Amino acid sequence: MKLLIINPNSSQSITDNLKNVVRPIPGFEFDFFTGPPSAPSSINNSHDGKVSAKACLEKLKSDSAYLKYDGYLVCCYSDHPLVGELRKLVSVPVMGIFQASLLYSLNYATEATKVGILTSNKSWEQILDNSLLDFFDSKNIPKFMTPTLAADVDVLKLTDPENYAKIKKKIGVLIAQNAKIILLGCAGLSSLDRKFKEDFPDIEFVDSVKIGVELLAAHVRFASN
Repeated sequence: MKLLIINPNSSQSITDNLKNVVRPIPGFEFDFFTGPPSAPSSINNSHDGKVSAKACLEKLKSDSAYLKYDGYLVCCYSDHPLVGELRKLVSVPVMGIFQASLLYSLNYATEATKVGILTSNKSWEQILDNSLLDFFDSKNIPKFMTPTLAADVDVLKLTDPENYAKIKKKIGVLIAQNAKIILLGCAGLSSLDRKFKEDFPDIEFVDSVKIGVELLAAHVRFASN
């Protein structure tokens, strides 16, 4: 079975990072897709998401081979419109990493074991909090979650060593709010989960791309039986 791992922005460096993060799963092959040049180089707000979705859809529809996979993972940590639009074109599972990480965390979340989202820049804090309200169909963020917190670092610079101390400080803020499960709310944070775990051994860090691939594969496998 074959899965298409989609980077909906136009930065090849993000796709290369995804290739390093995704772990082999028996019975599955992975192909990787990068948004065309007309897509933003990074997705920093809802408008960027819409532009990204439009550009990626045009590219995906331009070649019928793109629509013949067994499952699709959209690797932007947001309620990205490409997820819904792609579902209209195919009859196989389509998942976003935002939704995947939340589905995983719900298995463990309590008021004593809170879930927090660490994102890239400030503009995402309100956007993701609003997406949480939509996801839970609620007027308030659930008591088992903390408000989204930004690292205040550009998406393309999240893995730069000089920014690590700043990100660590933000993780400390989430922990002070009783977050014990931290969702890495940006594909640019993928690959940092192990490093974070070394510095905060009592906290679970959820790489949204890794869990997205695992959950998507499970859905595809279940649907095929």
